[in-house]
Amino acid sequence: MARGLRHRSGDKASGISLVSLNGITSSALSGLQTAQTALGVVSNNVTNLNTAGYVREVVNQSPLSADGQVMGVQIADIQRVASQFLQQEALSAGGSSSQYDTMAGLFTQLNSLLGAPGDSQSLATGLTNLQSALGTASQAPTSSSSYTAVMNALQGVASDVNNVSGTVTSLQSQIDGQVVSSVSSTNSLLQQIYQLNQQITGATASGGSPDALEDQRDTELTSLAQVMGIKVTQNSNGSVNVSTPDGVNLVSGTYATLSYAGGAQNGTYGNIQIQDTNPQSGQLIGQAQALDPHLDGGSLDGLITMRDQTLGGFAQSLGNFAQNVSQAVNAQANANAAFPPPTSLTGRDTGLLSTDALNFTGQTTIAVTDSSGNLVSRVDVNFGAGTLSVDGGPTASIGATMGSFTTALNTALGANGSASFANGQLSISANGSNGIVVQDSASSPSSRGGTSFSQFFGLNDVFQSAAPSVLATGLSGSDASGLAAGGQIDLSLKGPDGDIVKQVSVTTSAGMTIGGVVSALNTAMGGAVTFTLGANGAITTSTSALYPNYQLNVTDDTTSRGTTGISFTQLFGIGANSLADQANDFAVTPTVTNTPQRIGMATPDITPSTVAGDNVVEGGDNSGAIALENVITASRNFAGAGNISSQTTSLSDYAASFYQDVSDQSNAVTQAQTTQDDRLQEAQSQQSSESGVNLDEELTNLTTYQQAYSASARLLTVVDQLYQTLLQIQ
Repeated sequence: MARGLRHRSGDKASGISLVSLNGITSSALSGLQTAQTALGVVSNNVTNLNTAGYVREVVNQSPLSADGQVMGVQIADIQRVASQFLQQEALSAGGSSSQYDTMAGLFTQLNSLLGAPGDSQSLATGLTNLQSALGTASQAPTSSSSYTAVMNALQGVASDVNNVSGTVTSLQSQIDGQVVSSVSSTNSLLQQIYQLNQQITGATASGGSPDALEDQRDTELTSLAQVMGIKVTQNSNGSVNVSTPDGVNLVSGTYATLSYAGGAQNGTYGNIQIQDTNPQSGQLIGQAQALDPHLDGGSLDGLITMRDQTLGGFAQSLGNFAQNVSQAVNAQANANAAFPPPTSLTGRDTGLLSTDALNFTGQTTIAVTDSSGNLVSRVDVNFGAGTLSVDGGPTASIGATMGSFTTALNTALGANGSASFANGQLSISANGSNGIVVQDSASSPSSRGGTSFSQFFGLNDVFQSAAPSVLATGLSGSDASGLAAGGQIDLSLKGPDGDIVKQVSVTTSAGMTIGGVVSALNTAMGGAVTFTLGANGAITTSTSALYPNYQLNVTDDTTSRGTTGISFTQLFGIGANSLADQANDFAVTPTVTNTPQRIGMATPDITPSTVAGDNVVEGGDNSGAIALENVITASRNFAGAGNISSQTTSLSDYAASFYQDVSDQSNAVTQAQTTQDDRLQEAQSQQSSESGVNLDEELTNLTTYQQAYSASARLLTVVDQLYQTLLQIQ
């Protein structure tokens, strides 16, 4: 019988048993398998060296044991080298970088369209050109070329305002379209992340490797973070929860769906709505809420900030400029007189009704002249006394309403002319070739709500826009609203972060007074906004201290005051969007455009002693042109609008401050862009250092695992030789 070989402890001459050889074989095979798997991991790392989003893997080994005895080696796990902290920092930095990259790109577009303050199409240049044209015209006030040059300069100013307004509005609309597109692509990202979560948990539960799926999910998370700020939380089953930084769910056991149709209501943009979705049925569940206040970073945040806050603020500043240009130039134009005096003066739609209280103070004179500017007849109106007189004769009552005044004026003009008031417009005409001149009393000028008689009605206006520039209506709380029953005023109070805290509707009823409508608005807003009707007939709004920097918007107004076609909120300029409307359709009046000679270059000269035959408008008088020229540089009180604070300055200086504001905000965004891009670069560098593939390290691992593989193979060769020896012995 052959004697078996047996190892005895401490016996150097002892043999090797078959059991020992089997153990060596098993151990060597485990070494081969482990080295082969590790080499596969190294191979994946090296081949994905330049693959975006790839996270390197490392092999963790552990002893293979049985009954406490080491039997070889095994793969404990293959681990993705990913730091949750560095990933979150990279996602956060990516969102901020994307936000300011988006804003900087839009500012580049805006700046190229607006041009610089000295460019030919700038607001300040237009005013300079107008001032120059008026200065030249003052040297030849009756020259047709002077009238044409001034009219062209006026149209230049109007065109500049319209161009800037159109640029801002068009860019807002373009951005809104980008928001709609971004909402659609974001919904796809959220669904993909949810589906990857399900695949990863399934692979983990079945013992498979989810690494490739996790790489894909990280890529989708990076894309999502560029759209909106997100917070990612890792779960033990391999899935992640995704939310906005302040906790609104995006992906968890459900996924969110965003909705936004786009478009503005009366210049006001709505919110993106977010709502959870049942993954099994695809049905929306839970309560929808506005996403805008929860955005913190990402291109969506940049788009909405630019659309609503930045460009919205520019629109208000521009509207403030346009309103002041209109008021200043029109005030002087209505104090001037054209030569020869026009045969008729037809004013703007004031929104007033013939039944409204007259509410004028002071005195004014409406004169009929011949074509040479000589007085034919005069009607002196004393609003304080409620009377008028013709050519210094006996006084007659003008009544207390717009209608009664117009009737009295028409009677006073007699055979020399006529007056009418319809659809909110006052019209005064002279008969034959005679003309009409209006001049306020020097000692007691007329005033309704602080505006002179001629300017209030716009009898000699030069500029007009889509919204009334005179908002001190002179109406009182007891005046009839003139609004038909069933009209609706829709208001919203929107915060700087896009949250809408109030949305209300006020429906008009028959017989409401102006004060009644104001009370209804106050009741609806519940103290969030307070409306106050002043003694001058202007309505001011103030926002509660609970809502600092919140903005009141009129989203719709179907009311109309009588047959004027002017809504209640238009008449009083209610809502932030009404200020922006001052720059919409800003233009020279058709009267001046069609007849440049209607531009008043002279100043009427009517005194208490002026009688028929006296010259009241002189053809060579240039005082009106000089007065218009001085309007450009005269100081005015500008209310705060957009990002420009209230100030006392000239029209030309305010125009310069508009461009300075654009420049300042553009520079601030560029600086923030640089900071956040640097932050992102640093975060990506650290993440790459932690999770990226290092070729030198992988080549070292390649050599190590190759040697381990060779050593294990060598063991198998030795075992084979031992087996051959054993067989020969046996």
